[in-house]
Amino acid sequence: MRRISIWLGMLLFVVLANACSSAKEAEMETEDALSDFRSWVSNTTSNLADKTEEDWQRAKADFRTRTNELDQMEDNFSSEVKEEYKQLKQQFNDADSRYMDTRQQAQMVEWQSSLLGSYADLSTINNTNVREAYITFMENVRQNKGTWADEDWEMAKMVLETLNKRKAELSDIPTDTEVKIKALQMEFTTLETAADANDNN
Repeated sequence: MRRISIWLGMLLFVVLANACSSAKEAEMETEDALSDFRSWVSNTTSNLADKTEEDWQRAKADFRTRTNELDQMEDNFSSEVKEEYKQLKQQFNDADSRYMDTRQQAQMVEWQSSLLGSYADLSTINNTNVREAYITFMENVRQNKGTWADEDWEMAKMVLETLNKRKAELSDIPTDTEVKIKALQMEFTTLETAADANDNN
């Protein structure tokens, strides 16, 4: 009986030792994975302005891969580790939002220059030249519309919206100018609708 008790005691010790060892290994693996992710997020989200769109798309794909792996380990996370992991993911998502905003702003500058020409600086548009600004816009739309995809139409629409906002800030616009501008706005809508219809066919 005593031998059985000793044997059971030794067996229990081995089981507990293995359990502790496994738990410690899992904890170390978790710490290593989170430390690696922490460093990656820090390096990836720094110097956003230097990253090309291709760089950032690769980073987003890498982020998805890394978080998919870490999500599977999350049951082993302590509450503190879970909170840090959540914050690191948010840090990357915030950087993604900043990157996309910056890229869209840069695209808008390019599109305004392309479609508005000398009127790209909206502050130079007044009640005497606003008509010409719309004419320039539509001339460039007509010239380029054949090569545009949906994304291009969206950018052109955003340029028109900024032009409309500038027009709304002006006063004493002649009636004939208002009529001409309205006709040009309607023409843009017609062309955009036709492009959508062609895409759906």
